[in-house]
Amino acid sequence: MMQTYLNSYRILILSTLVAVSAALPAQEVRSSNVQIKNGVKEYGPIRHPGATAPSFTLSIRGGDDAGTRQEFKIGSMVAITVSTTNVTKHDIDYSGYFRHLDEQFSYLVWDEDGKPAEKVSFGDPDLSTSKSFWSGISPGKTETYEADLEQIYKFDKPGKYTVQVSRPDPDCLDENGKPVVVKSNTITITITG
Repeated sequence: MMQTYLNSYRILILSTLVAVSAALPAQEVRSSNVQIKNGVKEYGPIRHPGATAPSFTLSIRGGDDAGTRQEFKIGSMVAITVSTTNVTKHDIDYSGYFRHLDEQFSYLVWDEDGKPAEKVSFGDPDLSTSKSFWSGISPGKTETYEADLEQIYKFDKPGKYTVQVSRPDPDCLDENGKPVVVKSNTITITITG
């Protein structure tokens, strides 16, 4: 009889603990690419849906260490530095997928007449050399990335080109439920013969 009473008591305690833990809000702790929600590890992008403002800002500058190089010769690497800054009080996702450039960004280039610059055609992408990565940015921190625009645009004519970079924010949705696109500043680069 005592054994039956103890088993019933254990079941009652376990049921209460399960009910209480289910009612508690999910606690999120991030370590690299791991999120822990209610004690369960999940691997993948960090998400904080429902934000009312973008969770990051984007800025671009010239591709050298000082960020001042904006003149390039035809046939050389045309590099810009892209900076993503977390403006929230929580970690944000910075996961991506590399092939020729970090594909979480859109790279926009216009010629002197305001027309979109001509893109390089790669044909079907070779996914065997592609590499995905999981990463995040802590509150107030900036992640910097150097992009070689010559990988996607033909810079085969001298002239001035306007460059801007954008990236969707999966945490901040517009009125249609689509991610808000965050845009960088614009810079002008010069291609010389």
